[in-house]
Amino acid sequence: MDYSAIKIREENILALRSFLLEGPEAWAPLEDKIQVDDETAAGYMSLLYGAFYVALRRRFSPTYNVGEIVRLVADMRIKAGDDAGVINTLAAEALIRRVVGASPLQETGPDDVRTVLNAQIFIMLYLVAEMDLDRASLEQFIDEVTAYTEQWLAARRAEASTSASS
Repeated sequence: MDYSAIKIREENILALRSFLLEGPEAWAPLEDKIQVDDETAAGYMSLLYGAFYVALRRRFSPTYNVGEIVRLVADMRIKAGDDAGVINTLAAEALIRRVVGASPLQETGPDDVRTVLNAQIFIMLYLVAEMDLDRASLEQFIDEVTAYTEQWLAARRAEASTSASS
């Protein structure tokens, strides 16, 4: 992936806002636009990852215990009702543990893209709903996500340039 070509644009931020307010169906009209090329898709997906990361750090910082992680996944699956089967428990717990720096699970469950993405999206949307953000708080969250994502992309660019010069 050429991280130097990935830019967070206003359209990415607008899409994230729609996603947070309306859920995944908000992106249906954007599918063709998102899939133009890898870098465009990565801009959208990077913001989703940023939202996932920021929501988890807000929920579990500065301290947490493993029981809270297990409880979050269980509560999320209960609230998902009929859609609970889409959320792989081990994958969800492994993703959360990775972000908060907890010791990894011995078995992380399936690691295919769809399983991981489903878990990530369910966790992120669950946490955002749990925050019960008003309009101003939502904008603050999106600003925090955008800033984190820019830092994350800058780190990927630095890693790529370091490995290219080695």
